[in-house]
Amino acid sequence: MKLRLKCLIAAALFVLGGLALSATGPSGNAPLPEVVTEAADGVHHAYTLTHQGRLRRYEVHLPNPHPTQAMPVIVAIHGATLSLDIYRKVANLESLAALEGIIVVYPEGTRLGNVLLWNAGACCLPGVRDQPDDVAFILRVIKDVERRFPVDRTRVYAVGMSNGAMMTYRLATEAPTQFAAVATVAGPMALRQFHPRAPISIMHIQSKDDPILPFAGRRLPPIPLPSGQKTVQRWVDYADCPEQPVIEAVRHASAEQPARWQATRKHWGPCADNTEIVLWELEGAGHVWPGGYQPPHLQRLAGGEYHVIDASREIWQFFERHQLSAIPAQGAS
Repeated sequence: MKLRLKCLIAAALFVLGGLALSATGPSGNAPLPEVVTEAADGVHHAYTLTHQGRLRRYEVHLPNPHPTQAMPVIVAIHGATLSLDIYRKVANLESLAALEGIIVVYPEGTRLGNVLLWNAGACCLPGVRDQPDDVAFILRVIKDVERRFPVDRTRVYAVGMSNGAMMTYRLATEAPTQFAAVATVAGPMALRQFHPRAPISIMHIQSKDDPILPFAGRRLPPIPLPSGQKTVQRWVDYADCPEQPVIEAVRHASAEQPARWQATRKHWGPCADNTEIVLWELEGAGHVWPGGYQPPHLQRLAGGEYHVIDASREIWQFFERHQLSAIPAQGAS
């Protein structure tokens, strides 16, 4: 019964969230007007663009209303979610962006049933004809953001959670020269083939106790996925990193949290092209963004909030160490 429940959870989070078998986006084909909203820690814009004949959507959070200096960009890629609003709360990036002067970009996946999903390889748009090229879509979003706002193109980063982590790994594999570094939370690769085009610095954050995508992996229907351990090892081997990592830190739970909760940071480096691989291996966390918000409707199934580390802060400290040596050419991968 317990295993069956976990399988149902996985199917619900990563595939349908409903019974629809067609992918949809915003209604109609004409671009929608820009929407601008004020927020406590910045200004939020919503845009649409047409990609592969589909009307697609993305949002931009600015740390101030009228930026004049070129700023770094974090492309924040949602997991299986009902809306970008939920993911914005989960990822908890905007207060950090206000402090550090970062543009946060939220591309929106394709709606299947009630859930927004990404074409991350083997996951997660089954049965959809003309599957979207989401790598090309996200790169186009970055170009569109550059056109609208002052962007430091040598400091563009990507981070994703769950299905968004899978999508981030697809970006890292197919378009590594477009990003200074990437990070993933609670998700492995879902590539049908692993043929990276260049090494890239990666931070991987995942829990051994995640009931949906545990670090040790599980052959969950309807799509078997590799373990986080195998995911990290593939990149370590590809980038010619040292065989054994250095354990840089072990963080323990606070007094009000279970004593066994902890987070271990492992580091491989230097690797090829001066890249590095960092793993935060968590114990006690569920399928969550550490230090972020966990929607109440998911806490019983996927685990409650987990604050042994603040993933957003750790990711930004990792990103700050990396910058592209040159502005990437448009359309290059």
